[in-house]
Parts: sequence; structure tokens; C-alpha cells
Amino acid sequence: MKKKIVIKGTNEFFSELEKDWTAIDRGEVVPGPIHRVYFESAEALSRVLTRQRSQLLRTLHANAGLSIRALATLLQRDYKNVYQDVKILEESGLIERDGKNHIIAPHQTLSIELPLAA
Repeated sequence: MKKKIVIKGTNEFFSELEKDWTAIDRGEVVPGPIHRVYFESAEALSRVLTRQRSQLLRTLHANAGLSIRALATLLQRDYKNVYQDVKILEESGLIERDGKNHIIAPHQTLSIELPLAA
């Protein structure tokens, strides 16, 4: 499964959402769900997706269903720092918890859509 990371301002996001709602109200078919995570700017994305968190994502993807302690051991990092990174990535929608409350990175790829023009 793919997940798309999109840079989009709040107004643009809600405008797109309103168009979809209007189409649904009119009975029109709208595209099915697309797994996306939105960031307001490239700077906001870079604050979340740091080098260490990217490594954490790759490690999680290769070793699905880990506890934070096991992840910290694999990464050879302090538990507290890994815990904070997991919390940030989870709040951003880039990682999830499975039925056993283990952390997973279920997506094969993360693609970033970075608009260069307003």
C-alpha cells in the first residue's frame, strides 16, 4: 500500500473537502479513499520527517509489530527519544498500532507531492 504526503495549505485543503462534500450531496460519485497525510508546508514536513525518523520508519517496515523498547534496541537509541519520535509519527499518520498495540509502518512507499507553484 502507498501513502501520499501532500503539502497543502489549510484553505486549499478545506476547499477541496467542500467540493467533495458538495458532489456527494448531489449524488455524484467521488473517487474512493486515497491514503494521504497533509502538511501545511515543506518546512512543517521537514520538522516531522527527520533523518532519524526516516530510519525509524524503514526499521519498522522491515520489522513489523514492534514495541517501542524493541524498536529502540534495534535502532540503538535511547527509549525516551524513540518514544517521542513514535508519538510524533503516529500523530502525523505515518505509523499505526496493530491489534496488539505494537507499532507498524504498513505502507510500502511514502510519496511526497510538493507543489512548486501556488
